[in-house]
Amino acid sequence: MNIIVVGAGNIGYYLTYSLISTTNHEVTLIEKDHSRSMLTANKLNVPIIHGDGSSISTLEKADAAHADILVALTGKDEDNFICCQLAKQRFHTKTTIAKVNNPKNVETIKALAADIVVSSVNMLSQIIEQQVNAIDYHFITRMTMGDTSIFEFIVPQSDKICNKKLSDISWPKDTLVIAISRNQKSIVPNGDSILEAGDNVVISTKDYNKKHLKKLFN
Repeated sequence: MNIIVVGAGNIGYYLTYSLISTTNHEVTLIEKDHSRSMLTANKLNVPIIHGDGSSISTLEKADAAHADILVALTGKDEDNFICCQLAKQRFHTKTTIAKVNNPKNVETIKALAADIVVSSVNMLSQIIEQQVNAIDYHFITRMTMGDTSIFEFIVPQSDKICNKKLSDISWPKDTLVIAISRNQKSIVPNGDSILEAGDNVVISTKDYNKKHLKKLFN
């Protein structure tokens, strides 16, 4: 597979190093800064083109027309945008990937230039959100109905649901309390079952009810 990497910064360098170390891909590296391109040439055994990856002439030198993947990793979103757009529309590169520094540019670049957009800020936000969610509830499985999942919640010391009967709680539509675990003992729930702080509650619900349930158990 022929891969073009635009930008020999830290990410571009280590991506290229990883590709040539662990795979049989043919990698070409493009770098605008002359000193950096020379330094990289002394460390990596790959073709390095000194030039602007967002220019047609440089992409021609890199043989973008025969590239399977082009990855734009410069520090400027506008350069990554132009690079991917040229590769896609003029050279018909099969797959374009762009690193985006400003999350506001993700949708534009995805719509007009790159097949895949990587935003470190968005990735970090998703990781943080996953960690926050992990505190609130535990995802168990997705049922065969497609949009229905099973979650496990822990009852907090809150007057919203704590010490209340299941029948007195305002559950969202399409929600079913499957089981309650208290002090390592299982309880088969019914409308008169009372939730206590620390109970583990297993719930089947539609995915769109997740936020509603998080508010109940927060």
